[in-house]
Amino acid sequence: MVVVASGETERRALPHLLAHLKDEGVFAEDVRIPPRNGSLNVQMAEKLIKAAWYEDVGSPPDKIIVLVDVDARAPPGVLRPFEQDLPSRLGADISARVLCAYAQWHLEAWYFGDTANLRDYLGGSVGSVDTSKPDEIENPKRHLKQILGHRVYTARVSEEIASALHGPTIADRSPSFRGLVNATLNGST
Repeated sequence: MVVVASGETERRALPHLLAHLKDEGVFAEDVRIPPRNGSLNVQMAEKLIKAAWYEDVGSPPDKIIVLVDVDARAPPGVLRPFEQDLPSRLGADISARVLCAYAQWHLEAWYFGDTANLRDYLGGSVGSVDTSKPDEIENPKRHLKQILGHRVYTARVSEEIASALHGPTIADRSPSFRGLVNATLNGST
């Protein structure tokens, strides 16, 4: 399986967040992201998928998940262009199943879904957000930067945090992360 996502934070964090799925025989072989300063749109997703497909002709991926940040907008509206336009743009040469999933704000909201392990990583409080509904935390990246204190939030720090968290706990509390897990496991979001 290959995941197409928006940036370096996702590229580093997703393998850790999805690591528990290895027990199900599923793992992210690769996380593809746009080149520096590029944004993830349908055209970029097409390029990344084709690159992943044709790069290793011997064993191309059987499933590709496109993970889109919807930034609190209604997921169906944001995902629609990917779901409707990508299949025809990819053509018949790419036989991998292409599915879409979303992060309601940003991937960082998912970190608050595993409050206990996030608290352990931080060595203290997770701040004043309602962690019972991580998908509803407005601007979770900014909040995470604030509670990190003197540490600068980078993709490497995001990877450290993700590696300290428990994916099944996050899936229990975050509908958007559960959608990614479901797409990864059985193709339904």
